[in-house]
Amino acid sequence: MKKLLFIGASLLLLSVLIVYLNQEKDMKVKLRLGDNSYMDDVSIIQKKEGIVKWILNAKKAVFLTSNDVKLDSLKIIFPEKELTLTSNGGMYDIENRNLKIDGNINASTKDYEIVANTLLWDSSKNEILSEEKVQIMGKKFFAEGDNLTATTDKATLNKNVKAVFYGK
Repeated sequence: MKKLLFIGASLLLLSVLIVYLNQEKDMKVKLRLGDNSYMDDVSIIQKKEGIVKWILNAKKAVFLTSNDVKLDSLKIIFPEKELTLTSNGGMYDIENRNLKIDGNINASTKDYEIVANTLLWDSSKNEILSEEKVQIMGKKFFAEGDNLTATTDKATLNKNVKAVFYGK
């Protein structure tokens, strides 16, 4: 009787172990964040071919829906361009990978500073757009316009553009 009970228990344990191991192969790690879930002190680093392209830091990331993430106290660093962008916050669209940055935006390098209220990064085109007033201040110039389009190698101000260039 003891042998029969031992064999039955062993078979049951072996069956459970086989089922568990088969399920483990098919399991994928999924992070499901419900509405209004959040993370504090978020840092994301984007690298390409081992080179850091940008670093995003936010004091808080609130998942409003499964697709929309609200970022508070935003800071983005672009090491290659030596550019740092700060703002009150933004909204990240996970599906389209677009980022809308809002509130007291200041982007600065050693040569110039950009001030705006709203910027949109369109990831499909890899460009930054603004339909609101943008100011660019350099050591020898000041320019502003009601519209901005920027790519990796140039920025264009449009609509009501005003510029002042300083001499020596």
